[in-house]
Amino acid sequence: MKKILITGAKGFLGSNAARFFKQRDFKTFGIGHGDMSDLEQTENGLDFWINKEISVDSILNIGEKFDVIIHCAGSGSVSYSIKNPYKDFKKTVSATLEVLEYIRLHNSNAHLIYPSSPAVQGECNNIPIKEDYKGEPLSPYGYHKRFAEDLCRSYNQKYNIKISIVRLFSVYGNGLKKQLLWDAFHKIREAKQEVVFFGTGSETRDFIHVNDAIIIFDALLKIPERFIIINGGTGLDSTVKFIVETIRDLVDKSINIKFDNKVNEGNPSFYCADTNKLNYYGIEIKNNLKQELKNYINWIKKIDD
Repeated sequence: MKKILITGAKGFLGSNAARFFKQRDFKTFGIGHGDMSDLEQTENGLDFWINKEISVDSILNIGEKFDVIIHCAGSGSVSYSIKNPYKDFKKTVSATLEVLEYIRLHNSNAHLIYPSSPAVQGECNNIPIKEDYKGEPLSPYGYHKRFAEDLCRSYNQKYNIKISIVRLFSVYGNGLKKQLLWDAFHKIREAKQEVVFFGTGSETRDFIHVNDAIIIFDALLKIPERFIIINGGTGLDSTVKFIVETIRDLVDKSINIKFDNKVNEGNPSFYCADTNKLNYYGIEIKNNLKQELKNYINWIKKIDD
């Protein structure tokens, strides 16, 4: 039986990954912050969980060798990185270095999958972003993700560690309790007549369902390249205005939507993935945004009732 370690396995992406690979007969191990009962472990698809900082020693204490490590732990917020750059660096860069050192010293045959972000590339024109596009990050979050990617590249080149980097765009799905979709639902539900959102509404995002993100992880296990960077997106862009109005129509059609036209610090105006590399490797994105938005809103309604 193959063994997989998922850092940050209590989080949205990590827990979905654990459930997926558990169903595919992997023995699943998780490490990260927070206590977890036996029932929670089972619900999150984990055979083993350890509440520890990500470090060489804490991974060693698990006492296993892993075929795959998915490093989901780390910062996931641009605004947090702006307010707490030092803590963001520790969560993202330092933790990634610990994982790489663990592999180098103790588990050199492990395949590392690192979920990164197009924030490493910064602002781009309103066109699909290719993996080789080089721009300047707009936030500490983007710089820290870039540093982590650079560390991955250096460990691959120097120590021949197999590493796959997936630049995930806007991941969503049942279980996500933060970011635009979650916030928009609650703002609209609590409004009486009107809701004002940040920005212009013309900003674009590429929303990829969490199930599709994990399908990419799984597909990468079958690709022989020792180092790859690939976009995790759909190639379809949606304006923020379209997204919040779609949510409004699912919650309360009488609510008026407005935007304050302020600049959203640290966030590029346009995000859309170039999917040529996904297509080249035969990786198919299946989930339909409008249907999955409806499923997501119904899930929030259910847990909020």
